[in-house]
Amino acid sequence: MGSHAIPTRRPRLRGVRALLKAAAARADAVAVELAARPLSAMFGLLALDAVLAVCFVAGGLAVNGDQAEFFRELMPGTLLSFAQLLFIAAVAWAIHRRVEGDRAWWRSLWGLSAVILLVFAFDEITQSAIFLGHALEHGLGIQPAAGFHDLEAVLLTLLFAGAALVVLPRLPALLKHPRALALLALAVVVGLCSQALDSFAPATRWEFVAEESLKLSAEVLFVGGFLMVLRDVLAAAAKRSVPAASARRPT
Repeated sequence: MGSHAIPTRRPRLRGVRALLKAAAARADAVAVELAARPLSAMFGLLALDAVLAVCFVAGGLAVNGDQAEFFRELMPGTLLSFAQLLFIAAVAWAIHRRVEGDRAWWRSLWGLSAVILLVFAFDEITQSAIFLGHALEHGLGIQPAAGFHDLEAVLLTLLFAGAALVVLPRLPALLKHPRALALLALAVVVGLCSQALDSFAPATRWEFVAEESLKLSAEVLFVGGFLMVLRDVLAAAAKRSVPAASARRPT
C-alpha cells in the first residue's frame, strides 16, 4: 500500500510546484508592468479598496446588521488583505532577483522583506495569532499586560517588532530610493495606527472596520513603495544595457 503512495504523490507535488511557479511568474510580470506607473497603480488600488470597504460595510449591515461582518476571519476583507500581502511579497522578490541575483534571500533587504511578508500573509489567511493567543490564554492562563486587549494583539506587536529588528540593519539599501522610502515610511505609520487600534482602542464594530481599513490602506502604500523601487531598478538596468548594446554594435 505504502509503495504505491509515493509514485502517485510525486506527480501531484510536481503539479503543485508547476502551479506555484506559474503563479510566481505571472505575479512578477504584473509587478514589472505596474512598476512603469507605480503611483497610478497605488492610487487605483486605494480607490478600489475604498469602494470595496464601503461594499463590505453595506453588505454586513444588510446581511445581519453587523458592519464589521465582511472584515472578519476568512471573509472578503481578510482575503483581500491576504492577496495584497502576497503581491507585495512578489514585488519585493522581483526586486531581489534583479538586484541581488543568486545572493541568499536572508542577506538582502528585498529577499528578507518578501519572506516576512509571506509570514504575515500566512497569519492573515490562517489567523494563527488568534488561535495561538486563545490557546495561551485558555490553556496556560496567560493574560495580556500593558493595556493590550488580548494576547493576539501582543503576539502581532511582537511579530511586527521582530520584523523591524531584522529589517532595520539593511535599510541603507533604501537610501538610493528616497521617494519610495518616504512612501514606505508612511505605510509603516498607517500600519502602526491600525495595530494601535487593534491593541488599545475600545473594541466596537466601527473600530474594527477602521482598523481593517487602515491595514488595507497600509498594504497598498507598501505596494506603491515597492513598485517605485522596482521602477528604479528596471530603469537602471535599462541604462546599463544601452552602452553594452552599443559596444557590441559593429563599427
